[in-house]
Amino acid sequence: MVINRNRSRLAFLFVLFPLFFLIASGCSVKLISDYDEVIDKSVTELQKKVEAFLIKMEGSAGSSEGEYINNRSFYNEARVEISAMRLRAEAIPENNITVQHINEIEKNIENLRMLHEKRGQKGLTKDLTEPVRAIINIQFKAMLTLEFAKKHGK
Repeated sequence: MVINRNRSRLAFLFVLFPLFFLIASGCSVKLISDYDEVIDKSVTELQKKVEAFLIKMEGSAGSSEGEYINNRSFYNEARVEISAMRLRAEAIPENNITVQHINEIEKNIENLRMLHEKRGQKGLTKDLTEPVRAIINIQFKAMLTLEFAKKHGK
């Protein structure tokens, strides 16, 4: 009698486990957030502002217009935009990768600010802006690539 009861349980488990796996395989696991059009547009706009700023600095290096002190507002505005993007990205579940990209962009904008501040009246010459541009654009591209992949479900 005990043997029959154990066989019944074992038979039940053999039926239950395959059924469980069939059901579970039909469920999808989501590891990353959905596409966010606001973040996509925000990062694109920030990239344009950074690019315009670098071009302006290249043309005004060595003049008062290119001095750090006269361009602090750019860095403050960039900080505000980055903060808004991060806040939005953090509010979205499973969005850690996007937040990491935003943090990296913020670090490199801060590195640019510190370089600009150290250069003082000399400003930012093209030989300084080119490597900065390359690094920051790699980060912008990575973030936009991620958003496009989310948009197309990849």
